Amino acid sequence: MDTNDYYALIVPVFFLLMGLEAWGLRRRGLRAYVLPDTLANLSCGMGQVLVGIFTGGFLLALYDGFQRTFAVVRWEEGSPVPWVLAFVGVDFCYYWFHRGSHAVAGLWAIHEVHHQSEEMNFSVAVRQPWISDISALLFFWPLPLLGVPMEKFFLAVGCLSLYEAMQHTRLIQRTGAWGWVFNTPAYHRVHHGKDAEYLDRNFGSTLILWDRLFGTFQPETHEPAYGTRRALASWNPLWAQFQPFVELVRRAGRARNWRDAVKMWLLPPGWRAPGEVEEPDPSTRPSKDVPRWLAIYAVLQFLLLAVLGSALQWLGGGVGMAGSAVIVGLVLWGTGTIGALFEGKPWALRLELLRLLLSANLAILATMSLKAVWLAPTAGCFLSSGGALFFFSSRATPLNQEPEASDHSQA
Repeated sequence: MDTNDYYALIVPVFFLLMGLEAWGLRRRGLRAYVLPDTLANLSCGMGQVLVGIFTGGFLLALYDGFQRTFAVVRWEEGSPVPWVLAFVGVDFCYYWFHRGSHAVAGLWAIHEVHHQSEEMNFSVAVRQPWISDISALLFFWPLPLLGVPMEKFFLAVGCLSLYEAMQHTRLIQRTGAWGWVFNTPAYHRVHHGKDAEYLDRNFGSTLILWDRLFGTFQPETHEPAYGTRRALASWNPLWAQFQPFVELVRRAGRARNWRDAVKMWLLPPGWRAPGEVEEPDPSTRPSKDVPRWLAIYAVLQFLLLAVLGSALQWLGGGVGMAGSAVIVGLVLWGTGTIGALFEGKPWALRLELLRLLLSANLAILATMSLKAVWLAPTAGCFLSSGGALFFFSSRATPLNQEPEASDHSQA
């Protein structure tokens, strides 16, 4: 099974689970999903997959080459030991990777993306940083040394990641004896909480045993307040990826000496240099409520972008590296402008219309030069989308900001 087969199998199941989760929570009188937040989460996940087109093959080849060259043990064909090492070893290394990502500010700047959402649902599971696979190299190197083949490593990562994704929900409250050994939604809700007693707890992916053994276990005693201590205050998935680094660079630039600047990257995220003034939490949030026309437009555009991204996954070899980069750039551009439209940014409409026009022209060019007939309807979709966006936005009132609020009985 290659990555295309993996995503083709997982994506429909994942969206089905999102629908079931929304239905189950609605029966309890709760709202599971907030549209701008959900699309931002899904866009972060789509961005990670698309960036993986350029990095995934290299990372797997690097793992394979390292294992073949430096493995200290070679297992017999058919031995069950590599399978056990793969699943237990991946989970163990992930615990330390996850814990390290909370303990080192530079790594937290990568991982923080996953914690920015102030909701807790299945879509949060795919709110991932684009370069987390690269930072994981620092922690997973023992597995190739122990002779775990690349194929078994990849399968273990996929299975354990799927299990962890299922922990991102408020639908399941209790899991009984299962929680003595395995991670559960209640434990992972704690991990996403920004309450003081919940910070830096429950790092395990599948097994909660590591947290129990290494002193980071915390049961859920009350509904957490989700998100980061200093809120992102944006629906833009592109800004979500870069904002933590921008903040670190700004802090380092204001440091009194180079030692403090280096410490800001290497010490825990909460460390502050002597005399450093911590910036206040944003006093406003982008509104969760958007006009119906914009909600419909955003969903349709996201689906179109997802189709383009999926087509690139399957047909990427036919457009070359440069063509892949152009398509990825346009898809990421689209996710960013959707977020900016949700926020009512004054420049968002012009940038979105430019993207639609450019995308339509590129689709027409590709249809003619590559004889890719399937791209012709895509061009029509982009052009008609531009007309619809201009028509409705010209009659719309600007989106307002709302004061900070976090009522998780309604989120």
